[in-house]
Amino acid sequence: MLHEISVENLGVVAELHLVMGAGMTAVTGETGAGKTLIVDAISLLAGGRADASAVREGCAEAVVEGRFVRGDDEVVVRRVVVAHGRSRAYLDGRMATVAEIAEVVARHVDLYAQHAQHSLLSVAGQRAALDRFAETDLEPLRGARSKRDRLRGDLRTLGGDPATREREAELLRFQIAELDAAAIADASEDDRLAEEQSMLGSVLEDRRRVAAAL
Repeated sequence: MLHEISVENLGVVAELHLVMGAGMTAVTGETGAGKTLIVDAISLLAGGRADASAVREGCAEAVVEGRFVRGDDEVVVRRVVVAHGRSRAYLDGRMATVAEIAEVVARHVDLYAQHAQHSLLSVAGQRAALDRFAETDLEPLRGARSKRDRLRGDLRTLGGDPATREREAELLRFQIAELDAAAIADASEDDRLAEEQSMLGSVLEDRRRVAAAL
C-alpha cells in the first residue's frame, strides 16, 4: 500500500506531504481544494501519463514522490513532470522507464474509477490473484522471463526479421557443410596449395618454352 506521498507544484497544490496511517485514509475537502490532484499524483506514481499542463503556473516542474510498502517489499517512486521538455521517472533513486514503474507499483496499488475496475478485469491481475491464492512459486517463471528478455535483446542486436535471419542461417549451414566435405586437416593448406599452383604454373611455362625450342 501507499505509506507516504509528497507533491510539489502540481496544479493548485504548491506543497503537500502525507503519511498514511493504518487502515483507511479518506481525503475530503471543498470543491477545488485539490482532492482530484492527489489522485492524479498517485496515478503518476502508478505510471500514468505526464501532462505538462498539470505543472503549477509559474513553475518549471512538478515533482511527485511516493513510498510503497507491502510486507518486506518497499519501493520509492519519483516522477518529475516538466513544463517544457521531457518528463523523468525514478525507481529507488535510479532512472527508470514509465513501464518499469507501472509494473512495480501495480503490485502495491490499484486505482479504481467508475466502470474501470482495472485489475479485476485484466488477465494479468486475475493470474496474479490466482498465483497468490495457490501460493505458487514464481521464481522459475521470473527466471525464464529474464532469459527470454535477454534472448530478445540478442535478436534485436542481430537485426533483420526472422525470415532474413533464417536465410542467413541456411547460408551458414551450407558453407559449414562444404567445409566439412572438404575435410581440411591442415591450417596451412592454403599456403601449400598456393606453392603447388605456382610450381605447376612454372612447369607449364617451361614445357611451352621447350616445345618452342624444339
